[in-house]
Amino acid sequence: MKKIPRKAQRKMAADAARGKWYNLMRPDEIPMFAAWLSNDFHEWQMQSPDTGEAMRAYKNGRTITIRYDGRRTICGRCVMTLWYTYQCFKE
Repeated sequence: MKKIPRKAQRKMAADAARGKWYNLMRPDEIPMFAAWLSNDFHEWQMQSPDTGEAMRAYKNGRTITIRYDGRRTICGRCVMTLWYTYQCFKE
């Protein structure tokens, strides 16, 4: 298993403290994640993403977004937890 350098570990810790996760998902995986969120069980409603966003979803007064700046994806804590749940249960 490849060891993560200390500099990268410090950067990840700083990103987590800010509440943002970078490059958590690849852009080509976002449509499958959006389909999983919008199924009958999870009931997120997909919305049109704004400029600089790859995905936007709404449920029970909460809007989540995945931003994409051309190099990396950026998301918040709620999307991070949903992403890891998706990773656990995808086929």
